[in-house]
Amino acid sequence: MELVNHYVTPDEGLRFERFLDWLARRGRSSSTARSYRSDWQHLAMWYRRRYGQLFDATMLDAEVTAAWRETAEARGKSGATVSRRLAFARTYGAFLSQQGVLRRSTVDAIRERARQRRVDRGPRVLSAEDVNTLLRHVDERGCLRDQAAFYLLLDTGLKVSEVVALTVGDVDFGVGSLRVEGTRDRVVPLPTRAARKLAWSLVERGLLALPPSGELVLPASGGWPPDHLVEPPAVELVPRMAEVPHSPMPFGHEGPPASWPLLVGERGQLSANGLQRIVRKHCTFARVDATPQVLRHTFAFAYWQRTRDLVSLAEILGHETIESSRMYTQIAPEAAAPAARLAAAGGPTPARVG
Repeated sequence: MELVNHYVTPDEGLRFERFLDWLARRGRSSSTARSYRSDWQHLAMWYRRRYGQLFDATMLDAEVTAAWRETAEARGKSGATVSRRLAFARTYGAFLSQQGVLRRSTVDAIRERARQRRVDRGPRVLSAEDVNTLLRHVDERGCLRDQAAFYLLLDTGLKVSEVVALTVGDVDFGVGSLRVEGTRDRVVPLPTRAARKLAWSLVERGLLALPPSGELVLPASGGWPPDHLVEPPAVELVPRMAEVPHSPMPFGHEGPPASWPLLVGERGQLSANGLQRIVRKHCTFARVDATPQVLRHTFAFAYWQRTRDLVSLAEILGHETIESSRMYTQIAPEAAAPAARLAAAGGPTPARVG
C-alpha cells in the first residue's frame, strides 16, 4: 500500500507502513487498517497546523493525545469519531512501545487520557464566516451538481440519505418545495438560492427547458432559513420539464424523467457515500471543518433563532416530536451569536435567475 502523507517525516512514513503490516499479522481487518490510516493522516495534519512541524511518532505522548481529542470535541465531532481516533492512538502506542519508539510509561499515559469521558457539548453549528467561506469555495470550484448538493443540505436541513433519494419529480419550482419520502413523508420549503442551484444543474442535464429569454424565474422565498413564500410568478415562466423522450436513462433508469434521480454521479444515482465524499472534499479545500450533519445542525439552529417555532422545525427535519428538536434551543450561548447573524443576514433573495 503506497502511503502519501505530506505532514510526516520520512521515517514516520516507513514506521506507519510497518504498523499496517503489524495489524495484518494480528488479524485486523482491511477496514480497520483504512480507518487507522485516515486517523493517522488527520493526526499528522492537525499536528502540523498546531505545532508548526512535521509529525513523527516519537512526539506522540499523553499531552498531544489530549489536545487532539479536545480539538475534535470542540469542533463537535461525534462520540464515535472521537472514540475511533483514541482507539488508534492506543493501538499505535502499543506498536510503538514494542518497537522501542515510545516508553511504556508514555503509552500508559496515552491510554489513561483515552479513557477519560468525552464532554457532551451538544450539536455543533458553523459560524456565519465559515458558511460564507464554504459556499464561496463551492460556488467557485464546485460543479453545478456539487453546488446543488451543498445548498440542498444547508438550506433544507435534509439528511444525506434523504437528499440522494430525491427524484426530479420531487421538486416543485412553482411554490418552492421538495417532497421527501421515507419514514416520515413530508414537504419541506426549498429556498430560492437552493432552487437556483438545483435548476441549473437540471438544465445542464437537459431536464429543464429554458424560456426564450434564456433565464429561469423562481419564486422568492424570503431568504434563509425560509419562513414564508411569496406568490409564485406566472406559470409560463416557471421552469418546466424539458421534452425528453421516455427512453431509458443512462445508468439503467427507465420511465419518465420525473422518476429519474435528482443527483447523479459517474455511475448513476449519487450514493450516500458519494455525497459525503463531495462534502468532505470541498470542506477540506475550503479549510472548514464540517460534515453533512453539521450543515443540518447549522440550518436547524439558524431556523430556530429566526422563527422560534419548534413545531415547524420538527416538521421540516422529520422529527417525530418537538423534543428531538429542542436541543437546538440549548446550544451554548457562544454559538448563538454567529448563527443568529447568519439567520438575520438572509434577506429576500432575487426572484430572477440568469
